[in-house]
Amino acid sequence: MKLDLVHDVQTAYRKVLDCVSKPGTINSLQPESEKLELPLACYKATLLLMLMFLDTEVSFHVLGHHHEKTARYISQLTYAKVAPLSDADFVFVLRERNPHDFTRAVSASRLGDLINPHRSATVVVEVETITPSKELALTGPGIQDENHIAIVTDTDFVPLRADKNVEYPLGIEMCFIDDSHNLLILPRTTTITRMR
Repeated sequence: MKLDLVHDVQTAYRKVLDCVSKPGTINSLQPESEKLELPLACYKATLLLMLMFLDTEVSFHVLGHHHEKTARYISQLTYAKVAPLSDADFVFVLRERNPHDFTRAVSASRLGDLINPHRSATVVVEVETITPSKELALTGPGIQDENHIAIVTDTDFVPLRADKNVEYPLGIEMCFIDDSHNLLILPRTTTITRMR
């Protein structure tokens, strides 16, 4: 069965909104992303987010092995413009990547300014696994007391993100996708504390 670009993407978009409004919520994009069959070196759920987020009005940047081929294909598919990392609206960090790509994505992504804080980048990162384990504690808007998550990846992103988001309302939004199609979103208003 092929992906229905209206109904399936709308269903996935509601899951994205749920993750944004309740940080720490992990939603599965498997039912929708499994319908995708495109020859790209990224997770199917990441491709689903690309189809959801990208259009002629936004720009994007891809970091990872085969990034040029992936970026060219996605640009043809969505009509979004490829941009330098520091200018991109969306930054996609693929699972197959160089050791410093994740660090570079966080540190060099666009931050917006005090007049236009909404012009900051959204960084989408492919990771090994996302679970509700008690490794990271999340607090902030949309969280009643404290939510807990664990993200298995090659970079300790917590201090990098904290440095980037130190001057609210400036800051980047981060989406994480694992190889089981799980989605987690950390808005800039969420505070992260390492528990162990």
